[in-house]
Amino acid sequence: MALSRTDGVEVGFDETFERKWIRFEHYVWLGMIALVAGGLAGVFGRGPAARSSTRIFPVQVEYERIARYQTPTQFIVTVAAGSGRRRLFIGRQLLDRLSLQNVVPQPAGAEPRDDGAVLLFPEESGGTRIILVAQPSSVGVIDNTIGVADGPRITFRQLVLP
Repeated sequence: MALSRTDGVEVGFDETFERKWIRFEHYVWLGMIALVAGGLAGVFGRGPAARSSTRIFPVQVEYERIARYQTPTQFIVTVAAGSGRRRLFIGRQLLDRLSLQNVVPQPAGAEPRDDGAVLLFPEESGGTRIILVAQPSSVGVIDNTIGVADGPRITFRQLVLP
């Protein structure tokens, strides 16, 4: 470390330390920029990166990958046209840990099961679009299951943040 004298005062300057400090500041700036960009994209919930959909014929589910504790979240379920009454299966995790708040359109009935419940909807001429509104009642990873009562079921993960 080289010391220099300026008007009777010793001034210390460590070039290696200064270089390391500036590099550290640049990493911190990049980290902050990444956090802001991630937040705008929806990495922490409510944005384009947080939305997802999955499909197994005849069911398609659109959902938020990241939900917030005690904040309503939507599941948009589309069921392809068929015959008879529509029977939509909702898994136990979604009913218990996410606390189902509202269903649009209202089901004509429901059948409880050990592993969840079956919602009954009248048949329409085209495909049916059902919106489930749930409110997470716990924090963590939740494996949700939605599908046709006696047919294929979709299981997907959702992260609930505080």
